[in-house]
Amino acid sequence: MLKKQIIYYITLVLLPIIIFINYQTNPKVLHSNFVEIVMLIASILCSLLSAFFRFKKKTLPYRMLLVVNIILCVVVFVWSLFSKYDMLQVFSSIATFKQFILSTGEKGMIIYVLIQIIQVLFVPIPAMIITLTGVAIYGPLLGSLLCTLGVLIGSYGSFLIGRIFGAKLVTWVVGKENAIKYANLINQRGKFFLIIAFLLPLFPDDILCLIAGITSMKFKHFFWITLITRPIGVICMSYFGGGYVIPFTGWGLFVWPFILAFAIAAVVASTKYQPQIEGWILSKLSKISVKKKKAV
Repeated sequence: MLKKQIIYYITLVLLPIIIFINYQTNPKVLHSNFVEIVMLIASILCSLLSAFFRFKKKTLPYRMLLVVNIILCVVVFVWSLFSKYDMLQVFSSIATFKQFILSTGEKGMIIYVLIQIIQVLFVPIPAMIITLTGVAIYGPLLGSLLCTLGVLIGSYGSFLIGRIFGAKLVTWVVGKENAIKYANLINQRGKFFLIIAFLLPLFPDDILCLIAGITSMKFKHFFWITLITRPIGVICMSYFGGGYVIPFTGWGLFVWPFILAFAIAAVVASTKYQPQIEGWILSKLSKISVKKKKAV
């Protein structure tokens, strides 16, 4: 309970600060000083009123105001980022994203990690472009470490958002069907399901982090599962996708067509037969759970 309160009040303070810093670094990003001031005042008022209603134990108003404040902050930040750097073009390819990161100079690593966090939390940027750009700039080791750092922070943040704001927000973000489906799976299968889901490309990793926050799973269990499993996908993509295990030249030219054909077939099969594959995996997990219970 105390942790939730600390996170809540830190969030209230940070949101107006983020908007203020954004205006200082990107003046007139909303094309009007008046609009910028109104947005900042609105954020401060949302924070104060949310704290007031929480003190009065009015659950719905304080949560709604906090959500409005977060949305306001995200909109301002994303609008600033996209308007200043034309981010749609930036994320269109590895080459353009690489050029953008290099143009930020010494802040490149920090911005790269922040973008990875935002990708996990809010923005549907292709994960492959972010990962392979990190490899292209920093090499497979440092690139995968930076990408993993962003993925882990984003995953933990997503879990905490679900835990703090509850099922209504999660349902609104991911849809009622997905929220109920995966929340039930996590509650029923627990750690086993989440481990398999994070290791296989069949499941929506980022969405599962958010949904896990509204389940009975403890944060410490989620923390360790995420810490162990999610970096595996990043490392595999960094080394294989970067051509460090199987090169894109020489003998690799004879191997990659078979790998690509297999990958395409796997994607088509997993898309077409996703319910059957999920059912098979879950049946195996059920048998493992039953065996463990009998052993105990």
